Amino acid sequence: MPFATALSIMRRRVLFAAFPAALLAGRAQADPMRLDLAAYSSQTIVGTAAQRFADKAGALSARPFRIEVSELPPTLPFATMGRASILASFHAPMFARDEPVLGLSAVPMLAATFDEAETLLRVARPHYEAALARHGQVLLAVEPWRPAALWSTFRLRSAGDLRGARFALDETFYTGDGWAELFERVGAQRSSYSEAEITLSSGYASSATLAREFACVAEIFFALQLSFLTANREAFEAMTEAEREDLLAIGRATEAQLWREIRPFVQRDQQETISRGVLVSAEPPAKLMTALRRVAEPAVRRWTAAMGADGATLLADYRRALGV
Repeated sequence: MPFATALSIMRRRVLFAAFPAALLAGRAQADPMRLDLAAYSSQTIVGTAAQRFADKAGALSARPFRIEVSELPPTLPFATMGRASILASFHAPMFARDEPVLGLSAVPMLAATFDEAETLLRVARPHYEAALARHGQVLLAVEPWRPAALWSTFRLRSAGDLRGARFALDETFYTGDGWAELFERVGAQRSSYSEAEITLSSGYASSATLAREFACVAEIFFALQLSFLTANREAFEAMTEAEREDLLAIGRATEAQLWREIRPFVQRDQQETISRGVLVSAEPPAKLMTALRRVAEPAVRRWTAAMGADGATLLADYRRALGV
């Protein structure tokens, strides 16, 4: 999308959102409520929350919502996110510098399974909601991404196999903060992507693309990143109680469906990857996993420090919920 066009769209949305309460109050009560849903991640292989939410909007409410999904300009700062569109869907870790808690799902090696990732979300949700509220947003749904896996040109049996290996990460904002440092700590050497022997999938690159470059993949569950679907708080509070309950119900149903589908999605992805001749390690060697968790600790500590006391409390609550 040309920048001038994106800027024009953004201006129109900001103008619309500047007085959402008046617009909502002036509509005919018998008409469907028309809402704009702008999505950052609509073009990624996992960014489906926006369209899923829109599809459910008519089915789950007594009076259907009419939701139009459009693309959010990637230059839009988080400070204006809550005012730029009535609804928005975006990659949460992208805005970790504005609110450190939004970067939690990109912190490496915190969750080892989908169950643990869901536990982490449950513990962190009040913190997410509080952070969003500070920016005029209401959390409606959380979308899980495909967990980042470790791709390589050779089979990995331990962290020692990474020592001296050439690695590269994509340069998109879907790559988490500190991911490169982790591999440098195990002795891997940063290189260009064309020369790389190892790389991480970020949830943006497709397995079909990676399978053309790498012979092996280890499902290390490096990080399960999240997208958030939110509502403009002013517009949300201007709705009737029934309409607010409908939006929240649609959000819960959308989130539940996305979390149900992520497991079989990964299984299908693994089978398709195997069919392309790639060696898939669904359960990577324990020595490799232990080493990666150890070298990930500085990234965990850095995130905790950025959060202050809330970070230590959140992680303690999470580990207590896991029984560790």
